[in-house]
Amino acid sequence: MRWIDEEGYFLAIRALGQHHRVEIDQARFEEIQTASANLQHILALEEQWAAVIQNYMELEKGLLEAALRHMVMADYEWQTLHDWQLSFAVRMANLLSSCRAYLDQTTHHLGSLKPDGGDATAFKEARSREYDTRLGYRFMEAMRNYSQHRGLPLHGSSYAISRQEPDLLQYSVATSIDLSQLQGDDAFKQTVLAEISDEELSVEPLLRDYMAGLSAVHLKARNLLKERVAVWMEVIRGAIAQHVDSSPDGKTPGLSAIELGKRNAWLQTVHLGEDMLQRIEILQKRHRTLERVPSSFVSGAPRPPKRKR
Repeated sequence: MRWIDEEGYFLAIRALGQHHRVEIDQARFEEIQTASANLQHILALEEQWAAVIQNYMELEKGLLEAALRHMVMADYEWQTLHDWQLSFAVRMANLLSSCRAYLDQTTHHLGSLKPDGGDATAFKEARSREYDTRLGYRFMEAMRNYSQHRGLPLHGSSYAISRQEPDLLQYSVATSIDLSQLQGDDAFKQTVLAEISDEELSVEPLLRDYMAGLSAVHLKARNLLKERVAVWMEVIRGAIAQHVDSSPDGKTPGLSAIELGKRNAWLQTVHLGEDMLQRIEILQKRHRTLERVPSSFVSGAPRPPKRKR
């Protein structure tokens, strides 16, 4: 690394050979370092939320697939039905576990941002509001604890055929929880159970209410961070532009902010690239809100043909 022969802070390509470099001061380096670290926390919480969405979609797709098999194959063997019920329960357990991981890890990431803007506290307050106002949120939080310590989070599944029109049948699948199995069990919060009078509870409405509540919490976090995320991205993009504008070849692969010590020792390195920034932007655009989930459903029902204009 003979091309660097002095101590200090630089924007440079971290690769063998001679490359263009731009000297920066310590304050600029620390600004870049903080912005990058903060954006890594933002990316982590967005990807954790994406994992929740994927697990939720897996559960919903499983129900739709079972309904399709019900329509096409008419397989009512006891073992087959229980295999499907087990698959629903496993997907449900995976979803509830990923929701718990999202809540815990997001609190950690928000608390790790510099400087501390009280984001972790605001996030907890948003969680409390959704918990207090949504039965689905309270029930699914209690069911997550039950499934971790006692058993699978589903107790039954049912298949139905209903006539929607004289010549149109609807095939559907629903899952349920036997509340008698939860009564008196301290692994399930009994105050939540007392809010429900039914003996058997349909899972899907409560689950969708829970997902809408989690989405509201996540959007609250995004809104809290929106302006600061834009500033941190501008710091990174500004550093990239600063190097590119003065570079004879405009190359950016391997571009980093570095602290160089004696004898060309790389003391600290902060990678500079668009990949992380674009990933955050894509995830935020892709996963906007689930507020309509409780009042929506997916259907394969045929639609009337559109009339030509």
